Amino acid sequence: MNEYITPHLLLKKGDIGEYVLLPGDPKRAKLIAEIMDESKLISANREFLVYTGKYGGITVSVASTGIGGPSAAIAFEELLMVGARVFIRVGTCGALRKGIEVPSIIIPYAAVRMDGVTKRYVDPEFPAVATPEIYLVLKEEAEKQSKLKVYSGIVVSDDAFYVEKEKMMYWANKGAIAIEMESSTIFTLAQLKGVKAGTILVVDGNIPEGTGKAVKGGFRGREYSEEIAEAIKLEAKIALEAVKRMHGNY
Repeated sequence: MNEYITPHLLLKKGDIGEYVLLPGDPKRAKLIAEIMDESKLISANREFLVYTGKYGGITVSVASTGIGGPSAAIAFEELLMVGARVFIRVGTCGALRKGIEVPSIIIPYAAVRMDGVTKRYVDPEFPAVATPEIYLVLKEEAEKQSKLKVYSGIVVSDDAFYVEKEKMMYWANKGAIAIEMESSTIFTLAQLKGVKAGTILVVDGNIPEGTGKAVKGGFRGREYSEEIAEAIKLEAKIALEAVKRMHGNY
């Protein structure tokens, strides 16, 4: 009987490590792989680019999830099938609180489930929370390594990128500090499946200050300014250093 290969990520057991970093953007997956001590492209299909390599002697994989909850859920489920046990989203977000700088780092401990896909798994009252030890290690590493300001709080994970500002600010008035698209899916599925998950985010715009990504647009043919691109490299390094600290402890 042929060994099972996952239908979208095209992976089999042995292709990936226990620790997986989850950027949305395939280009960011390549960037993270280049930061590692060594890495190899394992598969490339649709929005899913998967690398496996070493960092500090630890086997680490990187898999792009594409944009939004449904795509992230597919990536999560198929990575889980082939051995992933610790999932760290490495992404970007829009700040919902005035005064949060662009760029800065946000480590969320929970996410509002404004995605649709997790409601197919569990009732909406079920909370989307980061694994506490993953959250703490990411926060400590970010505060140790980053020259950027580091914030913690609740983020909103919404399927609609071009949602009306008033709807986003509703959640800001309830205390949410940023909005993005995948963390609630990753947190919820990790809890339901008995594995671990956390998120680190770079702020790429401030919505109440009028500098949100949807408003300011791209930069001369690129999605991000050089300043934000450098911050994304930094958060990738933080996530990899967090894996080193976690290894053997959790």
